[in-house]
Amino acid sequence: MNKFQPTVEKVHLKNGLILLLLSFPDSLLCSIHLCLAMGNLFENEKERGLSALLQEVMVKGTQTKDAITFNREVESLGASIESSSNSFIGRIAIEGPNEHIFAILTLFFELIKSPALKKEEIEKEKGYLIDQLAALDDDPLNAALYRFKKAFYGTHPYGSPTLGETDCLKTFTEKKVNDWYRRWYVPNNMVIAVVGNYNLSRMKDVFYHQMGELIPQKVKPYQEDSFYPLSLRIVEQKDIQDSWMVYGYRAPSLFDVQGRVAFDLLSNSLGGSMYSRLFLKVREELGLSYQVGSIYVPFIGPSFICAYAGFSYPFFEEIIQIFRKEFHNLIYMNPVEFEETKSYTLGRYLGRFETVYSISSMISFYERIGLGWEFPFHYQELIKSITLEESLRIYDKYKGEGETLGAVVPSQIKK
Repeated sequence: MNKFQPTVEKVHLKNGLILLLLSFPDSLLCSIHLCLAMGNLFENEKERGLSALLQEVMVKGTQTKDAITFNREVESLGASIESSSNSFIGRIAIEGPNEHIFAILTLFFELIKSPALKKEEIEKEKGYLIDQLAALDDDPLNAALYRFKKAFYGTHPYGSPTLGETDCLKTFTEKKVNDWYRRWYVPNNMVIAVVGNYNLSRMKDVFYHQMGELIPQKVKPYQEDSFYPLSLRIVEQKDIQDSWMVYGYRAPSLFDVQGRVAFDLLSNSLGGSMYSRLFLKVREELGLSYQVGSIYVPFIGPSFICAYAGFSYPFFEEIIQIFRKEFHNLIYMNPVEFEETKSYTLGRYLGRFETVYSISSMISFYERIGLGWEFPFHYQELIKSITLEESLRIYDKYKGEGETLGAVVPSQIKK
């Protein structure tokens, strides 16, 4: 994997746009990823969902092409395009055959610089997002996770769904969406990665010509805040058969590199595989749950690690005690288990380098948040080099902090 690193060329345009060029001579596809600072973290209480709405509408045509015409032209070149936003990043990705890449780029530039953002499409996508929000509770695990985040984050932006809040979405006008576009789609907020088989010199010339004249504006930088978890317990009744629980603690942020490595490993040991502690204890030994595992979610700023399970309600308090005990028992991890977890984690991580799409996604993301495009190439070495002692020392700083629970239980249960 390291052999790819020297081929990445980082180009700074005068207006602040950063271009990452990575050549893969054997690739049949070319992938382009645009990353922007955008999302929940940059929205106030009245703006929840503006980023999600903008990203949905962004691919619905341009000033000269309606949505059907634009997407037909993309597909006629054998390409596909998608857009999204999450808690702190907005993306647009387009991928297609190398032989058509410069024709594909023409459509990409048109979309970025002159999206349609028409009222009828905005209203349509508002309805779509509101329907999606209403459906979030249809999956009981997602329902439990949503309540966990509310119990952990409260009114912090991360406590809201990335899709937004229904009451906010209903208020967004065509002007509001267009203003949001003009605020974030500026060159000094853009990192664009192009990964595939193409002429590097021609690619740079095209970007200088198409994007070099865009005017930069002031953009809010990424900052970590001093938030501390609310540590609440939210349990709600729903029309479901089994109970679902998400239980967890405070964890290192995305910028705490060594902490992230340690928690990636510890989370995988706790519940990341079929041989993890929770799987063997809760499912195989006790037979209390068919679906059980753990997740470490590193955000910019306040982050968490959690365990989850679906189970019969009479075992509710027992599951809590098992989770609490297994989180505590991570401090007793032995060297053999640690090395096995390292191998498992490394194997899963290396799988991210299998496609030009995933590589362009990673290098643009890490460059935009400030860790640098090199970060994903170095991460495997960080996994290999961290010791059990160092991991446990890091874990000890967080162990037991911010204990939080979110759960949904059958509505027939008498509390």
